[in-house]
Amino acid sequence: MGQISHDSRKTVIAFSLVVFFSLGSLIATGSEFTDAFDGDDMESYQAHNMITEAFASNESEGESGLSGSRSFTIIFTHDDWNASNSQFAQAVNLTLDGISDFSSIEYIQTPWNADTNLSEWHYSDDGSHMRVEVVFSADIDAKAAYRELMDDIKCGSLSCWRTGDVAIDTTFDDRMVDDLIKAELLAAPLTIILLIIVFSSIVAALLPVAISIPTVISGVGIIFWLSNQMDVNNYAMNIVSLIGIGVSIDYSLFIVNRFREELLNGHDKREALAITGATAGKAVFFSGITVVIGLTGMLFFEGTGLPSMGIGGALAVALAVFFSTTFLMAILSLLGENVNRFKVPFGMKQDMGEDGLWSRLADIVMRKPLLTLIPILILLIGAGAPFLNVQLGLGGIDLLAPDEEVRVGSEIQEEEWSDFGQAEIFAVFDLQGEERYGNETIDILHNFSSSIADREDVSAVFSMYYPNVAMNASDLKEIYSLPISQQPVPIQELVNATSTEDTIVIRVVYLPEPGSPGAHNLVKELRLMEDEIPFQGKVGGWAAISVDIIEEVYDKTPIAVTYILLCTGILIFIQVRSVLIPLKAMVMNILSLTASFGMLVYVFQEGHGFEDWMNFTPLSIDPTTPVIMFCIVFGLSMDYEVLMLSRIHEAYLETGDNTEAVRRGLQQTGRLITGAAAVMVVVFASFAIATVQIIKAIGLGLALAIAIDATLVRAIVVPATMRLMGDLNWWSPKWLAKWFPPHEPNIHESE
Repeated sequence: MGQISHDSRKTVIAFSLVVFFSLGSLIATGSEFTDAFDGDDMESYQAHNMITEAFASNESEGESGLSGSRSFTIIFTHDDWNASNSQFAQAVNLTLDGISDFSSIEYIQTPWNADTNLSEWHYSDDGSHMRVEVVFSADIDAKAAYRELMDDIKCGSLSCWRTGDVAIDTTFDDRMVDDLIKAELLAAPLTIILLIIVFSSIVAALLPVAISIPTVISGVGIIFWLSNQMDVNNYAMNIVSLIGIGVSIDYSLFIVNRFREELLNGHDKREALAITGATAGKAVFFSGITVVIGLTGMLFFEGTGLPSMGIGGALAVALAVFFSTTFLMAILSLLGENVNRFKVPFGMKQDMGEDGLWSRLADIVMRKPLLTLIPILILLIGAGAPFLNVQLGLGGIDLLAPDEEVRVGSEIQEEEWSDFGQAEIFAVFDLQGEERYGNETIDILHNFSSSIADREDVSAVFSMYYPNVAMNASDLKEIYSLPISQQPVPIQELVNATSTEDTIVIRVVYLPEPGSPGAHNLVKELRLMEDEIPFQGKVGGWAAISVDIIEEVYDKTPIAVTYILLCTGILIFIQVRSVLIPLKAMVMNILSLTASFGMLVYVFQEGHGFEDWMNFTPLSIDPTTPVIMFCIVFGLSMDYEVLMLSRIHEAYLETGDNTEAVRRGLQQTGRLITGAAAVMVVVFASFAIATVQIIKAIGLGLALAIAIDATLVRAIVVPATMRLMGDLNWWSPKWLAKWFPPHEPNIHESE
């Protein structure tokens, strides 16, 4: 490939640009990201389907009810005026006049145009706050409509907050994009500075950054297109950028460095490219496959949103390998010696030599391997200990920063309206032909509803069988025996809102946070109670989704980990023809994860003061976060392992001396791996400034894991273990040698 990139460089560059512009142009298709889950086997998903099928005119299951129309809420208050004050009302109307002409709005519900039964909904318990609901037409893109009018909401002399369904969803989407832009703006200059230090040349330093541009833009284009063809999680774009920037710079760094090294050894640019392709290019190819294997481990977790992130990350890695081994090499053939232009005085020297910091470190470690290995192992295992106390659960609006407007508005409602319940569980029943007004049905579902309402962790229950606390089953039988026209209007509205002829929905407003153990226990106990009902029932809602996803993660993790370990082990065996090295590599990479997993719990679950200066709320750990980190870090750690082993293996084939091979390999790759890891740490750590807590946690966790892997593990643990294992590092059983002959050392005659 190196020779082709030289001899047909114009064709290679043209083809690479066609791929880049073709894939990048897919961004024009727009994105249709979703935060929905598609686990057909999950009970919460089945409950959602039962509701949407029963209420055909409803397009979504909102937190506040089953209405298909999407809406947002505006909350008003004033330091001196009561919400019933005439001046207060005039100020509210003035605000609403600014948006009332938008064609996307179906209606605006206020205290003075609402049904009398709803008037209490608008005023807070002490009358200091008022809220109005802005409802969009069902046939429009509510989030796009909200973005169009949100800046026209001018509150004048009042204080106001926008929150509710559409405002919350739009804020999450917008913060994802904002966080991505902020992270890239922060990481770009720091990355360039690091690369200039590593290469001591501005031209060489800019090449990896230049390759990251087509990689990321092409990856985002594919993700945008995929989002229109299938369900793609709204975090996928961040993962593509996170992975795409990191690996493309890493791979480019190794290829550019090897090319410069071969030029320094006296080869012409064609020979230098050929050797670069056969060594660094091959290592990048194998490394890319290992990272893809790690990322495709997410495909096992159906219904969690992880598969789309795995696909996005794997595509980003594949594109990074493609552009690094084609486009970059063709550019290097054009540059030749000019790759070293515009040198800087403060960079690292190009010639690493056979003796240096890394070889001396390897000598120190390998002289007393146990003395250096044991303390590091104790440190890594101890750092991972907090993970033993992990609590898994999905976050909600509290994933946003505490000062985010939609979150503040939600918290104000929780404080000012005693009946405000953001979190609901839905118990859905198929009556299977039974009469919904039948006495037996009323007895069964009233008893079920009242037993739920009596729980201390439940604040309210809404269903046609439990209109209020005062009504018992006998009262309901009497009411439902009347003609519909004679039934109380509020009862009719409740019946229409929570039931059809065959489907009954019981809404349960509960007190614990949706992702907390208390909410999870409530879901599990409701499902046990539901099993005793003679109707087919399902329990859904955000807390139920959280329970189902945790169970999915627990069920699928052994399969995914086995797949990743097995495939990675086989791949490394094929490369180095050793059985023990892949096993050792897998253990070492898992060690890299222990400290970062412990950090997740210590910082993002328990807080310990970090929440104040990092601006987040300690929460249960999202069940997908450890999976994402394992799949990404394992792949990237193995990436460094492969790149390091490739040089150790080269040296072993030259010398036949395991200790000398480790010393040479570490010397030749130590600086590069540290530089590459520093770039990756900068890229990942830049996402720690994100406003969405899950992105913040993933970014910081990945940065810590990579930093540990490239320093403690690669510099100390790997040489120590390889010294202890000696020539066993390169052992392979005879039955495997028949299909995969071992690479024999090519020791010089003088030796």
